[in-house]
Order: sequence, then structure tokens, then C-alpha cells
Amino acid sequence: MYRTVAVLAAIGVALAGCAGIGDESTTCHDYTGMSQDTRSATIANVLKARNGRNASTSDVAARVEATLEFCAKDANRDKTVGDVS
Repeated sequence: MYRTVAVLAAIGVALAGCAGIGDESTTCHDYTGMSQDTRSATIANVLKARNGRNASTSDVAARVEATLEFCAKDANRDKTVGDVS
């Protein structure tokens, strides 16, 4: 489990400057258009920025699902992934 978190963190760090990996300012419209891996890396970045440490794989997976549910509503299309509490 910790290896997966480390891999996600490494992907997030390695690709942070690349197009496609988001942060808390990523809009729901952009987030829903991302691949599953990019969504996970985006949420891992958001959680690390908020908590100052890498999140567990289960925390990232739960947050990805919550964010997808939040972003599925048309009213939230222009909101950001950082708006999900």
C-alpha cells in the first residue's frame, strides 16, 4: 500500500509541471475530462498541498470518487476541485 502512495507521489512530483496534472484550482470541467490516473495524481497533489504529506491510496481513491460526484452536477461545472470539502 505504501508503495502505491509513493508511486502516486512520485508521479505527481515528476509530472507536476506537465500539462494535464492539476491542483486545487482545476475546474470540474477539466477534472471530468482527465484520465483516471491524472485524476488520482491531481487529487494526490491537492491532498499533499493541504496536509503537507502524502495521502494514503485509500484517501486518494475516496477523494477522487467524492470529487467526481461533486463535479457531475451541472451547477458545479465551473467550480474547482479545491471546493470539495
